[in-house]
Amino acid sequence: SRTRLPTLMLARAVLASLAVAPTASSPASSPRAALASPDPRRVPGSRPRLGARLGTVVLAIDRVSTLRVRRAASGAARRGASAMSAAAASASAPESPLFLGLDFGTSGARCVAVDARGDAVAETSAKYPPIVDGGKGGDGIPRGGWAEAWRGALWSLLDDLPVNVRERVVSVAVDGTSGTALVVNGDDGTVVYPPMLYNEKRDDAVDAIAGVAPEGHTTRSASSALCKLHSWWFETEGGKKASANAAVPPGESVPVANPKLLHHADWVAYLLHGVVGVTDHNNALKLGFDPGLGNGENERTGAYPDWILRQPYAAMLPMTCLAPGTVAGACVTTEAKKRFPNAERVRVVAGTTDSVAAFAAARCSDCGDCVTSLGSSLALKLVSETRVDDAAAGVYSHRLCGKWLVGGASNLGGWLLRSHFDDDELVKLTAELRDDAAKKTILSERDYFPGVLMGFGLSVEEATKRLCSDRPESDAEFLRAILSSVARVEARSYDTLVSMGASHAPKRVFTAGGGARNDFWSSLRSEAMGGVFVAKSPFTEAAYGTALLARMGHYGYDTYVPSPEEEDA
Repeated sequence: SRTRLPTLMLARAVLASLAVAPTASSPASSPRAALASPDPRRVPGSRPRLGARLGTVVLAIDRVSTLRVRRAASGAARRGASAMSAAAASASAPESPLFLGLDFGTSGARCVAVDARGDAVAETSAKYPPIVDGGKGGDGIPRGGWAEAWRGALWSLLDDLPVNVRERVVSVAVDGTSGTALVVNGDDGTVVYPPMLYNEKRDDAVDAIAGVAPEGHTTRSASSALCKLHSWWFETEGGKKASANAAVPPGESVPVANPKLLHHADWVAYLLHGVVGVTDHNNALKLGFDPGLGNGENERTGAYPDWILRQPYAAMLPMTCLAPGTVAGACVTTEAKKRFPNAERVRVVAGTTDSVAAFAAARCSDCGDCVTSLGSSLALKLVSETRVDDAAAGVYSHRLCGKWLVGGASNLGGWLLRSHFDDDELVKLTAELRDDAAKKTILSERDYFPGVLMGFGLSVEEATKRLCSDRPESDAEFLRAILSSVARVEARSYDTLVSMGASHAPKRVFTAGGGARNDFWSSLRSEAMGGVFVAKSPFTEAAYGTALLARMGHYGYDTYVPSPEEEDA
C-alpha cells in the first residue's frame, strides 16, 4: 500500500520569489510530463517525517512537498497513515533517546533533535552578535570575536531546548564551515589567535604548500586550512611571538608554548568533551588528511601523508581523526554538564562540514545520488565508489560511510536572478513559463555560459556582462534563458565529474537552497541532465544531517540513513 505524507508548513517566512509549489522532475516524453509528481520508486527509501511532539518545541524544518512513498501495509497500520500519528506515538514514550545535531554557519547556529527513527522532534536557533568590524575574510567580525560568538551560540542552543528534551539526549554531533581554523593552547583549549574563516586566503603560503603537496591537492588552495596553518607558523615563529600582522587586532595573538590547530566544528565539540586534538575526516580534508590512506583493508581509518608529517608544524595537527558518525568522547566539561541532566551518558560523536551535513540531511547514500545546493551560488555532490580530486578544477572528494562524495561549486547561481528581477516579478514570470511549458521545449536556446563548469570560472562582472549582451525583449524568456544557462552549468559539471573518474552518473538529484522551491527550474534542470529525476530535498537543514550522524554514532550503524526496518523497530 501507499501512504501520503502530509504537507508541513514552515513557521519562518519563505521568499515569495521562490515560493512556488515544489514538485519533482523525472524522465518524461513531454515538457508537461516533466512537471509530474515524483516516482515513488525513486525517492529515498525511508519516509521523511517532521512534526510536533507533546511537551517539546513544535517543529517544521522546511516546507515538505507531498511525496508518495511505498510502505508495507502492516507498518502503516502500526504507525498510522501520517507523520502526525507517528509523532503522537513517539510522544507516548518520553524515555526514548534523542540525538542532537548542531550546525554552526556564517551568520548563526541551529540545533535539531531527532529520535530513534530519525524523526525531528525539536529545533532551536541562535544568532551571532552584531558585526562590528570588517574583518580579514570579508564576512566581518561579531562583537567579542568569532570564538566567543560560537561559544555563546552553543550554550544558547542548548539552554533553549526544553528540559524534557535535554534529559533524553544521548549523543550530539557538530558541523562547521569547511576550512575555518583556530589556533589554541593545547593545554587548555584557549584561543590564542583570531579564527581564520573559511574564505580567508593566505597567499603567502601557497608556493610553499605547492612545493610539497601533490598536483591537484585540495591543500594547494590559498583558503585551505593547511595554508592557514603554514602562514600562522611563520608569522609567529611557531608561536614564540605575537603576530605583527596589521590585520590582527592588538592583544588577540599571544605567544603559546603548545599550539594546536582545531577546525571550527572541532573547537565547538571541544567545549563539550574537553579533549584538544580531535577532528573528523571531512573537516581535516583541507588540512591534508587523507581518508583514503588506511591500515590493511579498512580505508576509513585514514592518515596524514608523510609530506605533511615532515613539516615543522606537524605537532599542531589534530591527530585523533575520526570518521563522521563515530564516538569521539563524553560530555564532561563543566558547562556541558549544566545543560544535560544526564551528562554522564551523553556521547559526543564526530561531525562533519556544513556542506556534507546538508548532503546527509537528504537521507540518500546510493552511488549516483546527488545533492545540488542552489542558493546564491551552485554547489553539487555526487556519491561515487571512486575518488576524484583536482584542486585546479575545484573538485575534491569527502569520505562518508565508505563511499566518496565527489563535488565542486560554481558562483553562477541565484544571484543572477536577484540582479534582474524582484520577488513579485519572479513569481509572475515563473507562472507564465509554467503555463507555456506544454507548448514548446522548456529549455531556452540561449546559453549565456557555454562550456563553463565548476571552479568559479567567471567573475560577477563577466557573468553580468554576458547576460546584458543578449537580453531578449520578453522578460519571461530572459528568465528562462538564465534558468536554462545555470541548469546547463550544473549538467555539464556532473558530466565532468563522471569523465574525471566518478563511478556513477547522476541517477537522482535532490536540491537544497532557495532555488529548490522553484519547480519550473527543477524541470529545466532535469531536461538539461537528460531526464534525470530532480526534486526538492525533503530535509534541507544541515543540523538535521548532523543529528543523523549523532544517531548513527550512538547505535554504531554504518550509515546515517534510517532504514524502514529501523523505523519499524
